[in-house]
Amino acid sequence: MASDARLVSSFIIKHCARAFEGLTSVVIVAGVTGTIAKAIAKAFPNIKCICFDLPHVVSGLEGSKNMSYACGDMFEAIPKADAVLLKVKGVK
Repeated sequence: MASDARLVSSFIIKHCARAFEGLTSVVIVAGVTGTIAKAIAKAFPNIKCICFDLPHVVSGLEGSKNMSYACGDMFEAIPKADAVLLKVKGVK
């Protein structure tokens, strides 16, 4: 799923920009290294983006002005935000 993150993020920004109107924060669950979070943070500088994944995945990664990393288990708790984005792979 990591390999298609650039394609997904460009599609979201180009075709779904209205979904981000009025948001001040978004958490990307299972965000891995933050490709989607970085793209959203760059396209929408007024939105605080949180890339959320397991501790061993985001350990040592550094964010930017409006993009940060958080670790935990999505089955226990997800950081609070105006919106949650979870990319899942379809089953055939």
